Amino acid sequence: MASRALVVGGLTSGSGKTTVTLGLLRALARSGHSISAAKTGPDYIDCAFLGAASLSPSINLDSHAMPAGMIRHLAAARPGDLLIAEGVMGLFDGTDGGSGSTAELAAMLGAPILLVLDARHQGQTAAALAAGIRSQLPAGTDLAGVVLNRVATPRHETLIAEALASRGIAHFGSLGVEPSMQVPSRHLGLVQAADLAATNDLEPRIEAAAGLVEASLDLDAIIAAAGSLQPTNSTVTPPPPGQRIAMASDAGFGFAYTHMMETWRAAGAEITFFSPLADEAPDRDADFIFLPGGYPELHLPILTNAGRFHDGLRAAASRNVRIYGECGGFMTLGTAIIDADGTSYPMAGLLRLETSFAARKLHLGYRGLTPLVDFWPGLGPINGHEFHYTTAITATGDPLFSMSDAAGRDLGATGLVNGSVCGSYAHIIA
Repeated sequence: MASRALVVGGLTSGSGKTTVTLGLLRALARSGHSISAAKTGPDYIDCAFLGAASLSPSINLDSHAMPAGMIRHLAAARPGDLLIAEGVMGLFDGTDGGSGSTAELAAMLGAPILLVLDARHQGQTAAALAAGIRSQLPAGTDLAGVVLNRVATPRHETLIAEALASRGIAHFGSLGVEPSMQVPSRHLGLVQAADLAATNDLEPRIEAAAGLVEASLDLDAIIAAAGSLQPTNSTVTPPPPGQRIAMASDAGFGFAYTHMMETWRAAGAEITFFSPLADEAPDRDADFIFLPGGYPELHLPILTNAGRFHDGLRAAASRNVRIYGECGGFMTLGTAIIDADGTSYPMAGLLRLETSFAARKLHLGYRGLTPLVDFWPGLGPINGHEFHYTTAITATGDPLFSMSDAAGRDLGATGLVNGSVCGSYAHIIA
């Protein structure tokens, strides 16, 4: 179980947090340190990169969607001695009022913050920024020190390092400009770790980041800066939706939260996996079938012809087995998905739902969800997250949830129910 923690934060997206975190995790793992990883907020894609770098499954810790007791419980329950959590966006960026921010998570954990500062186009001002950040941190956390990123010359580094020292701020080292470290992106964030692994492009990137971190940063000082975690028995997460859960899992359906699966197993549930892209049907003995989100839109010709997969879902529905889809899984349960060029691809047809990438619109944000039907035993009001570009151009039937935004404003009903089949665009977190 983890006894110490450190949070890696930055001032903006693109500041270098991911490169530093990946490199730090792999450098420590290959030198024999016992570590685990977490990602701030609801981003399930980044978690896979952190898991690959740390050589163990990573989890999400979300200070908006999860109560503090649950966060501390999940953090302390991670394997290894040291938990390293990567931040999101800028240090204080979150919902209205800052909920869900990296700084808030660090305070809940009682973990110091390693600040990654992009030093381009500035000198001593970078140290002033770090000092200002330190003065604004919430009670319960502190600034462990600074890593400078994109330093142009040794003289540039010296100017900032001296200014940091004059303010009593630790300088853990500096990285130069390394464009090869960038992880490619697409419309829902980073390209998935599994996709890079399939082209043998993931490990070289992680190893390159680790080599850079080992050569440039004071790893011993960083480890020593971690704070103590206080274990707790408090946890709040949805109970298992069934005793035998069949979950879709492949390159098209990969957006599932590790903490959910771990708590389901701990409660005695059995989880089996099947691949829609390999035209596999869910386990016939399953009493709950879960289609998580992902990138089905990248595989529409394969999915539309996955006869065993579709037949397996339809057979399960005819037996009144509960089937639940989130986002991409929700879309796959519909009648058709229309791609960006306007071509329609028939899907399972278990919900009267047609979704379109041609009618592109961003839907993003936390969601408060209250079930309107009893599709998941013991499930009460929950927190989730919505992030998609597709539009439902046809959606007929009873709704699954009543929904509000992060500020509690009513957004009406969402999702669809048809017999034992249901789903919505929202991803359940806690």
